[in-house]
Order: sequence, then C-alpha cells, then structure tokens
Amino acid sequence: MNACFLTAYKVLDEVMSGGAFSSIQLNKRLMFGKNADRALITKLVYGVLEKNIELQYVIAQFAKKANKKVELYLKLGTYCLMYLNIPQYATVNDVVELSKATGDIRLVGFVNATLKNIARAVANNAISYPDDELQYLSVKYSYPLWALKKLIKDYGNDIAKQIVSTPACELTNVRVNTAKISVEQFVDNLDKLGIEHHPAPLPDALLIKGQLKNIDNSLYTVQSLGSMYIARALGVTPDSKVLDCCAAPGGKSVYIKQLVPSASVTACDIHQHRVQLIQSYAERMQVDIATLVADMSVPCDSIEEEGYDFVLCDVPCSGFGVVDSRPDIKLFREQEDIPQLMRLQYAIADNCVRYLKKGGTMVYSTCTVFHNENSQVVDKLLKAHPELSAVAIDLPCLNEDNGKSRYQFLPDGKGLQGFFCARLQKN
Repeated sequence: MNACFLTAYKVLDEVMSGGAFSSIQLNKRLMFGKNADRALITKLVYGVLEKNIELQYVIAQFAKKANKKVELYLKLGTYCLMYLNIPQYATVNDVVELSKATGDIRLVGFVNATLKNIARAVANNAISYPDDELQYLSVKYSYPLWALKKLIKDYGNDIAKQIVSTPACELTNVRVNTAKISVEQFVDNLDKLGIEHHPAPLPDALLIKGQLKNIDNSLYTVQSLGSMYIARALGVTPDSKVLDCCAAPGGKSVYIKQLVPSASVTACDIHQHRVQLIQSYAERMQVDIATLVADMSVPCDSIEEEGYDFVLCDVPCSGFGVVDSRPDIKLFREQEDIPQLMRLQYAIADNCVRYLKKGGTMVYSTCTVFHNENSQVVDKLLKAHPELSAVAIDLPCLNEDNGKSRYQFLPDGKGLQGFFCARLQKN
C-alpha cells in the first residue's frame, strides 16, 4: 500500500472528521515519515483541503450517496486524477488498496468503480460545472458561496474573482535573523546548499523554494510578509514600551524587539499554551520579551493603564486573507461566525485603548479581506473614542501608496497574502 496515501488519509480524516488543524496534524505525521515522502503527503493534504468544494461537486456527479469515509477516499483519488501527474491506473490502485486497509471491505468495489468512472471523465474532459456564474466560481475555485458573495459586495465582481482565483505562492517568505547573520551571509549559505531563493519586498526577507535543510533555525524564521508589514507599520521607536495584545505564536512581538532592541515588549495571549508558543519562539530567536496570560477583551489589572507607547491589536479574525496557506478555514468558517468575530475584535481594540499613553500609537490588524472585520471595526472605534485619530503608515516598501492611515492588502500569488492594518494615535 502507498504509505503517502495512508498518511495523507489519516491527516485529512483528523481534520475533516475531528476538526483538527491541518498544519499541526500534518507536522505530527511528517515527523515519523520518510523525508522522500514529505512533499507528496503535503501536496495531497493541502490539495484536497484547498479543492474540497470542487472535489465534492465532481464526486456527486458519479456517486450520489457516499459516507464520509468513502467520500474521503474518492476526494484523494479525484484530486490526484485532476491535479497530479500520477498515472490514472496507479491512482485508482493506490486508493483501492487504501480503502481495503482502512475501511469496510464491502465498499472497495464501489470505490474502485467510481474512481474508474471519474478517471474516464477526466481523461475525456467530461467533468461538468454549474452554469450560474457565482456557483461556477464557488465550485471552480472551491470558495464558499457565502464568502464569495461578501467579496462581491465589498469589492465588485472583477476584484472578487481576482481574489478567489489567485493561486497560492509556491515560495515561502523567510525572515533572516539579522542579529546573528547578515542577509548576504545567509544567501551565501543558501547558494552553497543549492536552495533556490528570490528577493522579497523587505530587505531582511527572502522568498525560498523548497525546504531549508542543514541551516541553524535560529538564523531565520518563516514569517509572512503581512506579519512583517504589520510589525513595521507600528513604527516603534527606541526605548519605548510596546504591548502586543494577541501575540501568539509570537512572530510580530519577536520581530518588533529585533527591529528595535532597546524597546520593551510585552506579549499577551488568552491561553497559557499559546503564551508558551511565544516563549519558545523568543527563545529560538534569542530575544528577551515579557509574556502574560490575559484576556485582552476585558480590563486586566496586570497591565498598566496608559503605560504603553505602542499597542498592537492583531485581532482574531475569519482568516480569509490566508486561505492559500490555511485551506481548512474554508471548511469550518461559517457566515454566522462573522458578527461574533466583529464583537470580539471591537472589544479587544476598545479595551486596549486604555493601555495606550497619550500621544501613543495603536495598530489594528487582521488577516482577512472582509470590510466589516476591518474598516467597519476601525470606524466604530474612532467614533467611540474621539481621543483617537488616524495617522499615516510609513512603509517605504509601499512606494507611491505610502502615507495612508489604513491598507487593505489582497493576495497577489507572489508571496503577499490578504491582510488589513490601520494606524491610530491617542491625542
């Protein structure tokens, strides 16, 4: 039996049936597998999750009734048939063997026959899609219909289509720990190891293809461009006090401290295990930041009121700006979640105003593309707090667009994901 298919099946079952996070479960499984299998297992897991809506639609044309276990076999096989360069007979055989080993033996024949029918349809370009344009876009790009309608309302048809159709970037954004090694030295190491790399919009980042092997992991960290932009947008100055209110896993807190070593950084999160992630991140990158377990949606006695020069509110959100790297968001996030998220987002930002010194700066940010989680929350905050005003974001990498007080970035397929940030000052 194909071990890659078995491992991918187990991860997908844990995600789809158990609600587990794909990245966490995948990393756990990969720890015990062969290095040579990692790429295929990862492609299978993320591919099925990314194309889930399309796969369901295609399978429904050939199997009207299938339980979740059988449907998962068919999704794995159909994804391979439609998107991977694996011979059709090999795909069908591997999935059939998988179903024999992990399922009900009475269903093996059904899995075999259904996959053969799908394989013939793929080979003959006979897969059908909805005639309705919205439904077509939802199926073709595996984007929930409710979320697609929100995008059209916020951006119009053309930009909405651009957002859902933008492919995931094959490169990984890596931030170099310039406190330990220069970018030039790091690039030399990559060249010696034959690792492909490309320039990134920020001077301390690179876009990497493939895995970073045989390199000390304290010399770099995987961090999205959006996360780096947000940390820089805060505009932290030397010897200032910084509060990062929803900090786990710690990327922005650590980056701020490395950008401005004389700053005092306090990183908070609501759960102890998430604060431990921040601590582990800081230890790996060898920086000293304070950490605190706190619910930042309500006042906290452990945090000094008007005690911080800079406050970062990177609040929990729907995550629809980063579905290229977290495709399970599209499986579990529902339209009904948005109002609840907006209430939490506002509660955190509203509460954190109290910790900001007079003259201090706050950045509100998310990794989503929906206006009601972004500009609407900021507008509500400004209305409730006349002591706050919008101030310009200074990011040289934004070129001619630099100088606005808020930015909505959209996925570009080149390493930039969808995120929002707004910069405010306490008068």
